[in-house]
Amino acid sequence: MKRSERWCLKAAMKSYSADLEKMLAARERRAGIQRRMLEGAGADSCLVCLTMNIAGETKRTPMIRMLFDTGVEMLRSQGFRIREEMLIDEVTGCEAFWLLDEEGRRVKALLEEAEDAFPAARLFDFDVMLPGGSKLSRAVGRRCLICDSYAAECARSRRHGLAEIKKATDDLLRVFCAEKLAGAARDSLLDELYTTPKPGLVDMNNNGAHADMDVPLFEKSADALYPYFKDAALLGMAGCGMGPLRERGIKAEREMFAATGGVNTHKGLIYSMGLLLAGMGRCLIEGGSCTEHAAQLAREDAEERLSKVLAGPVTNGGAVYKAYGVRGATGEAAAGFPDALYCLERLSHYRESGCSEPASLALCDSMAALDDTNLLHRGGMEGLGFVKEEAARIAGMPPEERPGELYALDRELISRGLSPGGSADMLALAFLLGRWQKISADLFVCEGEYQNDTAGA
Repeated sequence: MKRSERWCLKAAMKSYSADLEKMLAARERRAGIQRRMLEGAGADSCLVCLTMNIAGETKRTPMIRMLFDTGVEMLRSQGFRIREEMLIDEVTGCEAFWLLDEEGRRVKALLEEAEDAFPAARLFDFDVMLPGGSKLSRAVGRRCLICDSYAAECARSRRHGLAEIKKATDDLLRVFCAEKLAGAARDSLLDELYTTPKPGLVDMNNNGAHADMDVPLFEKSADALYPYFKDAALLGMAGCGMGPLRERGIKAEREMFAATGGVNTHKGLIYSMGLLLAGMGRCLIEGGSCTEHAAQLAREDAEERLSKVLAGPVTNGGAVYKAYGVRGATGEAAAGFPDALYCLERLSHYRESGCSEPASLALCDSMAALDDTNLLHRGGMEGLGFVKEEAARIAGMPPEERPGELYALDRELISRGLSPGGSADMLALAFLLGRWQKISADLFVCEGEYQNDTAGA
């Protein structure tokens, strides 16, 4: 099975602890790699080695790997001329080596900036070595993770105990990973927004069947929800129950309405994305499946809340559930997000097939399959049936003919005042799950040397 497919399975957590013997062997191996890569290197070359500053016996966890991957991308983004690259991932830690056709002191200066780019970047250790094996020193000493004094001073005086250092490291990693996931969620909202055509929905072509919404308003809403997305991931890492997550979601709803002037742009996604982000956060700590973790949270109070809705609905979704029995976002989450996963499968299929407008095509497939509560609210069973039939008809056409048909359906839905908001939500969730697929592909495995490429200058 390819790495990219592992994300949907349970990620079994394992012990990442490394004993002294393993650490000494890893150090010896690292020195050997450095000597080999520097053999015959020209005067204008240098070797970069990236390791992680992690105290204690546990040198590799999913969160450490997530941060390490960011360090790798930061170096690659510098535009250096890379002659050779090697990356290693073992219980003794993640390591990366690059032989560059670059002047060493310039490289060192740029990588010092990378080590100070954000709080968790202080865990990066970019060593730069010159031909002959000499190592360049930092121009300015590094700061302590705890008290912000110079790290060398704290180390010499043993000012901080191991437990204190490990906690500071863990805090940095959790915040970094939560921000990474929050950024993925916000970007997924924007990917859904910018998908065009989207029949009846706000897109780059028009405002769909929404007189009170436009692209800038949705952008404001996405930005306003970023702090909530971060908090949802952190709550998941802490093993929260549904109560704290729902409480934070209620606050996020107020933050969204404050940003949009009272317009409901993302109310349903506050619930669904918050659950998925909490599931991802928990997955980073415990392993397992993010959708299963999210579903377990949803099931804590799903039946109770649905029973209350039947007794006295107070939202549009509640009224739809009472009238038609469609459980909406609550049912989707409690079942493990099957419709979002279906949308992701269609999105991946169209991308891999090289289709034009793959997200629009995936949205159309979702519209053909989903009992969309927003359509039921706006148009009843007749409106839902019309949209599903038209979407199914378009989905049966050759892919290259579908975008034009979707533009025509857009005009029809606008005239009827119909908006498949539920399918739009499934597309946004699919974008988020796709990003998690990419982020998490290698977080839960240690496979030794997994890349040894030669890149031309």
